[in-house]
Amino acid sequence: MPCKPDIMYQRIIAILFFLCACCIQSSTAYGQKVNYQQFDNIYLGAEASVVSCFLQDSEGLIWIGSNKGLFSYDGYSTQQHFTYGENNNTRIYCGVIIDNTYLYMGTDNGILVYNYRADRYEQPETDFPTDVRTMALQGDTLWLGALNGLYTYQLQSRKLTSFDTRRNGLPNNTIYSIIRTKDNQIYVGTYNGLCRYIPSNGKFEGIPLPIHSSQSNLFVNSLLEDTTRQCVWIGTEGYLFQYFPSTGQIKQTEAFHNNSIKSLALDGNGDLLAGTDNGLYVYHNDTTPLQHIIHDSRNIQSLTNNIIWNIFADQEHNIWLGTDYGISLSRYNSALQFIPISQITGTGDGNQFYSLFRDSKGFYWFGGANGLIRFTDPVGERHDAIWYRMGDKTYPLSHNRIRHIYEDKEQQLWIATDGSINRYDYATRQFIHYNIVDNTGTYNTNWTYYIFEDTAGQLWISTCLGGIFVVDKHKLMQSTSGQYIAEQNYSVHNGLSGMFINQIIPDNEGNVWVLLYNNKGIDKINPRTREVTKLFADELTGEKSPNYLLCDEDGLLWVGFHGGVMRINPKDESQQSISFGSFSNNEILSMTCVKNSIWVSTTNGLWIIDRKTMDARQQNMTNKRFTSLLFDPKEDCVYLGGADGFGISHSNLEATYQPERPILLTALYINNQLVSPRTRDDVPNIRYTNSIKLKYDQNNLSFELSDLPYSLDEKNKFVYRLEGMDKEWNFLKSNINRITYSNLSYGNYQLIISKLERDGQPSNRPHILNIRILPPWYYTIWAKAIYILLLLSLIAWTINFFRVKNRLKAERREKEKILEQSRQKMAFFTNLSNELKTPLSRIIAPISQLLPSTEEVHEKQTLEEVQRNAMKINSLIHQVLNFNRIEDNKDSLLILSRIELVSFSRSLFSVYEEDKRFTFHFEANKAKIYADMDAIKLGVILDNLLSNAVKFTSEGGNIRLSLFYRQETGLLEICVSDTGAGIPQQDIPYIFQRFFQSPHSGSKEGTGIGLYLVKTYTELHGGSIDGVTSEKGKGTSIGLSIPVIAVEEDEIPVIASKKQLESLPILKPIEAESQDEKFLSNIIRLIEDHLSDADLNVNALCELSGISNKQIYRKIKQLTGMSPVEYIKSIRMKKAAMLLQQKKFTVAEVMYMVGFSNHSYFSKCFQAEFGKTPRQYLNDGL
Repeated sequence: MPCKPDIMYQRIIAILFFLCACCIQSSTAYGQKVNYQQFDNIYLGAEASVVSCFLQDSEGLIWIGSNKGLFSYDGYSTQQHFTYGENNNTRIYCGVIIDNTYLYMGTDNGILVYNYRADRYEQPETDFPTDVRTMALQGDTLWLGALNGLYTYQLQSRKLTSFDTRRNGLPNNTIYSIIRTKDNQIYVGTYNGLCRYIPSNGKFEGIPLPIHSSQSNLFVNSLLEDTTRQCVWIGTEGYLFQYFPSTGQIKQTEAFHNNSIKSLALDGNGDLLAGTDNGLYVYHNDTTPLQHIIHDSRNIQSLTNNIIWNIFADQEHNIWLGTDYGISLSRYNSALQFIPISQITGTGDGNQFYSLFRDSKGFYWFGGANGLIRFTDPVGERHDAIWYRMGDKTYPLSHNRIRHIYEDKEQQLWIATDGSINRYDYATRQFIHYNIVDNTGTYNTNWTYYIFEDTAGQLWISTCLGGIFVVDKHKLMQSTSGQYIAEQNYSVHNGLSGMFINQIIPDNEGNVWVLLYNNKGIDKINPRTREVTKLFADELTGEKSPNYLLCDEDGLLWVGFHGGVMRINPKDESQQSISFGSFSNNEILSMTCVKNSIWVSTTNGLWIIDRKTMDARQQNMTNKRFTSLLFDPKEDCVYLGGADGFGISHSNLEATYQPERPILLTALYINNQLVSPRTRDDVPNIRYTNSIKLKYDQNNLSFELSDLPYSLDEKNKFVYRLEGMDKEWNFLKSNINRITYSNLSYGNYQLIISKLERDGQPSNRPHILNIRILPPWYYTIWAKAIYILLLLSLIAWTINFFRVKNRLKAERREKEKILEQSRQKMAFFTNLSNELKTPLSRIIAPISQLLPSTEEVHEKQTLEEVQRNAMKINSLIHQVLNFNRIEDNKDSLLILSRIELVSFSRSLFSVYEEDKRFTFHFEANKAKIYADMDAIKLGVILDNLLSNAVKFTSEGGNIRLSLFYRQETGLLEICVSDTGAGIPQQDIPYIFQRFFQSPHSGSKEGTGIGLYLVKTYTELHGGSIDGVTSEKGKGTSIGLSIPVIAVEEDEIPVIASKKQLESLPILKPIEAESQDEKFLSNIIRLIEDHLSDADLNVNALCELSGISNKQIYRKIKQLTGMSPVEYIKSIRMKKAAMLLQQKKFTVAEVMYMVGFSNHSYFSKCFQAEFGKTPRQYLNDGL
């Protein structure tokens, strides 16, 4: 055939390329082969079972399209991203990522557009076709393959263009696969073959595929570009083809005949992965057998389902298989290839490996808790494995617990077990058991932990509880008896620090170093002198017991302890230690020397120490715990023994070091509620933001994080702290990916999450999230401003309060001073009045007796003049005597009598008319005005007004007294005016104040109480001062008005209060004929003086007054119409009414002040007197 040379040429090229690839692969021999025997199966839920596509964004997060919508997986958990409306049940078939922001996904209903950074779906602005099955991105052009045609969509112009079979030469309108190759070519797989787009004419060029003559078409399910093999793989219903664009050659891969190829991908090794309806196929080349992986119901780590819709290789070369029942993930490890024990032994039995060894004959010996396994090729197809165990008839062993495997100088293989030591016979492939005791028979080697041969050919054997045995190897091998007596035995009796010996290591100086269980130091034995010394390492190990010993090629001793390693130079016993960091628990499990480094396996991962610099770094290799290490210099690899398997790693791990994975916050919980932009508009997508702002009550926060640990590399270890709250780093356990803070106060915080670097220190490239918790309204700036204003106002008020208080104190002191002066004046006036009262009485009484008997007119007029002036003086004296009562704000009582006001005023005025220096005018609007008034107090009012007018009027001046009665208002208006000096305007407001004397009065003397009494007596009569008109040098006019009740001339005078409620005579008459008034005045005084005495009654009153009971009863009944008991009660009630009217005292206080002790009786008497209770009277007033 004419194509044979080309086919031969292609095969030669493929073989040469394969050889080159093998060479390249050999440089990283271990840690890169994926065997697809173990999968981590991920289930999205019972309903979301079919997985059709995978996408990976720029951060590395995996997005999953299923039959129930979109999901994401962060390496810890899956999260569903519900679509809007009724699309939450939409099946997603394919998708692309646009601008590192949007996911365009093909569904039965068209295109879904999801902004994954904002975590929300957006309504497309174009009517996309339905039933979209495949998509490809070519620059700004999005190719869409649907069941009803092929389309392109321009992302910038949002223009949709369709292609069909008639206009554009498509083989068929049903499109299932589209790819864009590296050279920007578009290949389209249809229901009827493959074609390629020709941009120059906008048409498609068909690529004929070799098919069986019985088939009318060929359904292209999947396409894949293979840049290594320089071809395009074509998966169809029943065939797999290779299309070579450079030559146009098409090659059929026979191994896939009759398989429906649904999906294609290349793994990290360049092998082709084909997903079918019958499981996964792994194809390397035509000469290598095709690997077929299917679901095994006995193995939970097998392929989850045989129908594979999609295969996806992520950025770390992990393989994701989307099946009919979830996801099967084959994790890739760049540094380690893990071999399960079943792959070696072909059985399901397990073993925990504690000792690994490769002998000089090339056999691998892996021993642990369940016997010893010998095999030849760890990674090949042939292993020739033999498992030595207790009870095995073919390959028995003295004990299953293997502690140590050792090959001596003569290539004899020895093993230390919990059943003494054994030697391997290669000829018979059997172990020979030896039982060794000391010369006393006390100690034996039943629990052997370690073996080595010294330079003299002696075997040193460490045991548990038996010490150390030294035996001649050849004698031991020749012994036939059941027990062999050791040549030497080291125990606590000859220098050892203990009997539980873990390890014994010889150094280059010939000394033997002894590691004891749970002992603070290390013993050193000198075999020549048999001297045992102890080396204490407490200062370097921090009181931690050493638990592993290793001697390197330079003869330096490496001692492992909890949290670090110490290096000892046996020559001078100098020590140097290194710590593995304070963030993790690092218990040493195993150590081995690998070239220029020391590998240390710990409970918290693998550490590698540079032997020269003592620099230590942690290697994130796997989450598995390895309890034994073995360096194989022939293969230049390291074996790591663990549970039910072992790992193989290249000795130079720097060559396989992977770039650092980013840290993502994948979920945010506020007050234990998961929040996202889909549930709350005010919260950003925590995955793609570096700051969040929260309300003050959103202060219980939990964050889930991930570094997307999809591969088998060990999950990174994290430390975190919240700036503003934490002072130290917090270590996050490897199986926990949530950080929680509760009851955060408002303020600004920084959540800093860092990975632990390989040296055990936090990375200098942390993930930082700025958190701002807003203050409550009462802590906001505006609230604080208000608080400051209130505080300043309070301070100002306080300052003003104390300023006013001090001013009031000063005013009060001044007032008290003035009052004291007033009291002194009043005391003087009172004393003077008392001194004048008796002589004056002796003047008035004789005159009153002489007047009726005097008939001579002139003498009678003279006596009447004397009597008037004496009465005036008497009136003034009574004013002074009553002044204190007035000042004490007592209810001063009026003695009312019928007065004809015109003649009363005219007679008083006539006295002043006798002074010929002035011109006097008197006027009244009525000839007679009768009213009930207190004649004395009225006389005081008129006399003070007229005397002031005379005092301040110059000779020749006019003085006028006017009386006007207004019947319509019932007011008597009295006005006194003069043409005197006048009153300064600044003094007018003060002239009615007591003791006021104007500084402008010059030499005019006075007491300062005259006008005060005018105002007081006027108000006692219920009147008021109408006004004062004055002009300097022209005179003054003072007007007042008093309400009067006009009466008939023959009415009897009555006694009434100033408000016509009550009347009590309080004025002490001086005239001799007023004996009744004197009696009544005395009785009233006695009652008032003892008013608060509850025992005041008629008998007490008789004793106080010195008057008999009958006389008091008769006189009081005659004068008041009341019995003495009623009269005392009446005075008490009126006094109580007066005190309540002042509103200075409570009802209870007033009750005691007027001599009552029973509240109900007091209330009853008061209501009987005034028609209302004391409480009502207090609230309503008179």
